[in-house]
Amino acid sequence: MDTDIRVEQINALLENSDLRGVSQMLDIPYSTFTKEMQKGDYVYIARENKYFKFIRNKNAYVSSKSSIKETEDYTEELAFLKENLERLKKLVTNSEENKMLILDKAIYDTKAKFVNKNLKVNEAIYEKFSKLCESQFPHLKVQDIIAQSLLDFINRYQNH
Repeated sequence: MDTDIRVEQINALLENSDLRGVSQMLDIPYSTFTKEMQKGDYVYIARENKYFKFIRNKNAYVSSKSSIKETEDYTEELAFLKENLERLKKLVTNSEENKMLILDKAIYDTKAKFVNKNLKVNEAIYEKFSKLCESQFPHLKVQDIIAQSLLDFINRYQNH
């Protein structure tokens, strides 16, 4: 029987059994069965409970050695990623959902002049705004968030 077809059929049998069970089903001694299955450069992968074609490639071996070296070079970075994985996932999710507040560099311009202005604002709206600032952006100053809001408004409606 062609080795490729044989492996397909044996793999189908392995879906409901193990190597010893298949060799008994076929009434072939286990050692003979496993030796025969290695013909055509097939190898058994226990965690998959299947035979796979073994592909010889010198370059793959060299590249896997170099990737191990590269991994060792990034041990500190990998540890950081592992420690902060949940935070990084949240950051990416927030970024994708446009929940990130990125302040324009003009807000922090050291040459800018600042003015004090009194605004009359609907109390309910200001309460919602204030609670949002406290819960989502406690690291930012309210004046900077308001400045960013004004810039967003300008960018949205200017020249329309």
